[in-house]
Amino acid sequence: MKIDSEHIVKQSEEFALNIAKQISKITVRPFCEISLHSSEYRDRKTLSNYLHKIPKSDNPLIYIIQIKSPKILSTLIDYFEDYQSANKLKVKNKDRVNLSRYNKTSSDILYVGSSTTDFKTRIKNHLGTEGNRVYSLHLCKWDNCLEYDLNIFAYEVISESNEIIERFIVEILEQQFWDKLSPIFGKRSGL
Repeated sequence: MKIDSEHIVKQSEEFALNIAKQISKITVRPFCEISLHSSEYRDRKTLSNYLHKIPKSDNPLIYIIQIKSPKILSTLIDYFEDYQSANKLKVKNKDRVNLSRYNKTSSDILYVGSSTTDFKTRIKNHLGTEGNRVYSLHLCKWDNCLEYDLNIFAYEVISESNEIIERFIVEILEQQFWDKLSPIFGKRSGL
């Protein structure tokens, strides 16, 4: 098989330059902040009231989930480790909960992620009030009703050129947040 590797390298360079050009026309700005006590998101009605206050955005969002109760963090992590051990023994796609990767970092940031479609449902997944199949924190499934406070920060990714922002570009930006904040859970995007 004969491949023009020089041409492939040149095309790759042009592709990367085009991505850099697109990124240079992007603004990432604060979109919303939600503060919750753990008891508030265990109640679907109270959680629904919080989530209804989040404005609608047609732009991709990058979000950060932070624990505001650092004294509770070690207990919360112990609960996670116990739950994770038991959860691994369950049957995949039947009764096992798909938990986010545990990074064992020392941070007050629980998770960094992004959403290009349904941010509110993604937050419900992380809080544990919706779904088992999606990889998420699923907090209320393993926190043993521990009392703690969370902040959820969302940042809007806006194109100044009105171009559609492709998913992989959002992931490049998300990676920078992830690298800076070293969250306890989740994975660095797969780029």
